[in-house]
Amino acid sequence: MKAVGVTGPDFVPRLFDVDEPTALSDVVVVEVLASSVNEFDRAAARGHYNGQTSRPDPVLLGRDFVGRVAAVGDDVNYIDVGMYVAGAMAPRAWGQPGTFTDKVAVRADLLAPVPDGIDLAHVAGVGLAGVTALDAVDALGITGIESVLIHGPVGGVGGFALQLVKARGAAVAALTPAEDVELAWKLGADVVIAEGPRSAHQVRDVFGGGVDTAIHVGGDVLVIADVVRADGEFTSVAGVATPVTPAGPRFVPTVVRPNGHKLADLLFKVAALRLRSHVDGAVSFDQVGDVVNPQRRKTGDRMVVIR
Repeated sequence: MKAVGVTGPDFVPRLFDVDEPTALSDVVVVEVLASSVNEFDRAAARGHYNGQTSRPDPVLLGRDFVGRVAAVGDDVNYIDVGMYVAGAMAPRAWGQPGTFTDKVAVRADLLAPVPDGIDLAHVAGVGLAGVTALDAVDALGITGIESVLIHGPVGGVGGFALQLVKARGAAVAALTPAEDVELAWKLGADVVIAEGPRSAHQVRDVFGGGVDTAIHVGGDVLVIADVVRADGEFTSVAGVATPVTPAGPRFVPTVVRPNGHKLADLLFKVAALRLRSHVDGAVSFDQVGDVVNPQRRKTGDRMVVIR
């Protein structure tokens, strides 16, 4: 069986041979029908994980999927062959399979049933991005009586975070690239500001000195020090290693822990039209390299791969 991965020194996505998955114990084998392209995949194509270990193995791409159950382990008693399910895995480089492939074997607790009324592309569009956004919102403990900034693109994680925060009753501002301004309004932002030389000043003016909390998705994280109140806090889903400044807002790490319950909740919100799964486009399996390559497409695009 083939799976898409990258390895140095060029990190060009290509096909690698992987073992056919089997359903052991609490594991389910799923025939993959669609997957989404996440920042994990683009980071791998930039060589981000190079040198983290001495392993010569490729980094297999794809960390979420939607598909049809092909086999179940002996200890799985609530998932049947033929069911349509979705799943997401933590964005770790090694120790788990890639999902740009024919079949994937994952623990049953990572799976969520696919509700009626959503096409495969929009189910795949939730995946890791939706779970990451939910974990970021929960990391900050956002309950609604506050102002929240979403900093970065809103096509994927940022868009889900924006909607989830808005649903909790918070006042939401999006500081986003110019090409995402219209989408940010459509997703329900109360204030939308295009990134630019005076964008931080604009945020402070609108919120009387700054926002209470922020979720950093992309862009210059140092902007956070200018837009979040000194007694506020922020989190990042973009791999920020250290807080902005010791005297600035408190940094709260986001730990992404996918599971079926989180994903099921998000999918049913999409089915009930309470959450929008934004997808910019879909491509076939043989076009994965083009959409993963960060040099060929703007990083805010939300793309899915359909088999």
